[in-house]
Amino acid sequence: MPCLGTIQVSDSAACVVVGDDGGTPIYMTYTDSGEPTSDLHILLLHGLFDQRNTWSALTPYLVAAGFHVIAPDFVGFGASSRPLLLDRPADERYSMDMQVEFLRTFIQKLELDNLVVIGSSLGGGAALRMLCTPWPLAPCVRALILEDAAGYPQALPAHLQLIAGWPGRLLLLPWMQSLSLAMGVARRLTGRTFRQAFYDAQKISPALIDDAVSMLQTPNTLYAYRESARNLIPQDLDTFVERYCELDLPTLILWGRDDRIVAPLFALLFQEQITDSTLHVFDECGHAPHLELPVETAVVIRDWLRRHVVC
Repeated sequence: MPCLGTIQVSDSAACVVVGDDGGTPIYMTYTDSGEPTSDLHILLLHGLFDQRNTWSALTPYLVAAGFHVIAPDFVGFGASSRPLLLDRPADERYSMDMQVEFLRTFIQKLELDNLVVIGSSLGGGAALRMLCTPWPLAPCVRALILEDAAGYPQALPAHLQLIAGWPGRLLLLPWMQSLSLAMGVARRLTGRTFRQAFYDAQKISPALIDDAVSMLQTPNTLYAYRESARNLIPQDLDTFVERYCELDLPTLILWGRDDRIVAPLFALLFQEQITDSTLHVFDECGHAPHLELPVETAVVIRDWLRRHVVC
């Protein structure tokens, strides 16, 4: 078993080995911002097909408010490992439970405690999964913030159905990947996905699309994306949602009123099930308030934490 230590990979990023795939280390890359001696440590969990850099507009405001911020890439995303996981059953590869397994190891290796967990979309679903299942070595989690979280059964959006189905399998062929990139198909599909996620398409910067398309060229990215889409919804989710009412910590629910990926109806369900919860809905905002309205989102988070968590 490889050393499960922390490795500095750049001035702004480091990685932690969280497991192995047939003897090859699996690592999670993360950025660390703010003062580690802060009273609260904020763990930012990104969404599907995203990476830790998605929080770059929000993080400075949280750091300025005095918080220590840790933003990891899930396994399969960003600069983290993209293992094939062929030793695991097909329905476990890049599943929510697999991500939670690695996330818990990440938290334990960094000895994170006194945490506020913020999860966007998939990250929100992973946070719920992590907190609502037995965890013998659980750290102190002071609060949970769900942003347009994927936590209830729903039909997969059309672009996820494509990736999970035969078109996604076709894209695993190297020549098809090269062709889709050369003909601009990947860029058009990426742009369409962002337009579905945003309320105001004018806020989608070319750099945002450039980064996403560039990531597609990293080896095994499309494999990780396809397996994630195929195994996105846990098989026990219909009954698992009943555990949300057992959450016993302050919870802030953030939602874009115009979210076309995870409907605002689910925000109301979370509010109904989680006893100590507060709901804030952003007008003229889609699936990712931290991208469309970073300043407003940071202010809501800061003020809520000061009222409900910070002594």
